[in-house]
Amino acid sequence: MKKLESTKLTAEQQRFFNVKLAFVSSVSKDGMPQVGPKESLRVVDDSHLTWVEVTHAHLWDNIKNGSKVAVVVGDVLSHTNVRVIGTAHVSEDQALIEDLRTKTGKNGDVIVVDIEEIDA
Repeated sequence: MKKLESTKLTAEQQRFFNVKLAFVSSVSKDGMPQVGPKESLRVVDDSHLTWVEVTHAHLWDNIKNGSKVAVVVGDVLSHTNVRVIGTAHVSEDQALIEDLRTKTGKNGDVIVVDIEEIDA
């Protein structure tokens, strides 16, 4: 992957994040990596991703401890992938929370990622 100049997702990249299974990685305060799928991940806009956090396990702890996150989606057939790196935080935007919970059918805390880097 190559770091792109822009920190804004293109329309095609946004579609890719919305239709492919995303994997989110983080690092514990002790340096242990963690990665897992996030079926509820969606694009908010060209600078933000979001998902409903229902497990509240390692990723949750790592975010609460200030870990950056990387979010990756890929397509095996086309050999296409996109990764974003950013800072994740718990959303307090009630409209966003209700919208995402309704769209995904999941109930939990809503996490938002502020995109700081895009690699493709």
